[in-house]
Amino acid sequence: MMIPVEVQHRHVHLSREHERVLFGETIPTPRVVAVAGKKTQFDIVHVVGEPVEETQVELSASDAFALGVDAPLRISGDLIRSASVTLKGPQGEVEAVSSTIVPLRHMHMSPGRAQELGVAHMDTVSVQVIGRDLVINHIVVLVKAGEKTRLHVTMDEAAEYWIHSNDTVQLIT
Repeated sequence: MMIPVEVQHRHVHLSREHERVLFGETIPTPRVVAVAGKKTQFDIVHVVGEPVEETQVELSASDAFALGVDAPLRISGDLIRSASVTLKGPQGEVEAVSSTIVPLRHMHMSPGRAQELGVAHMDTVSVQVIGRDLVINHIVVLVKAGEKTRLHVTMDEAAEYWIHSNDTVQLIT
């Protein structure tokens, strides 16, 4: 099965509380915030998805370095002892304490697809890039109902492997 690659750019998942502080009662589309660290800030960072329980900021390692924050490499949602940043919106700003990570490369898929491919939630797999003699190891499988099958890598990893969004990979068995 050919699996598409999606290169993840820096982005934010906001809690409902932080969304209200940053945007007020009328939530714009698209939602964009500034992310500030100790050294600098990125002025245009997209907010993705519906509100979540805890605000999460996902950066590449290069982004974290540029901001001056020590963001750990983690699975999405694991925010224990993660970095803190300031988020600035048109209506206010918040200190997003323990919110910021560099996401581990991961593959999303539905339970049906996982069963078809013989993998389970939190398994670690390897893939081969279609048309190239390149194997990428240590990919965490994230299984959730309704998910499309896709591989997520950061901008730094995409540059390292010379891959792009819409390239394809296949699971190595």
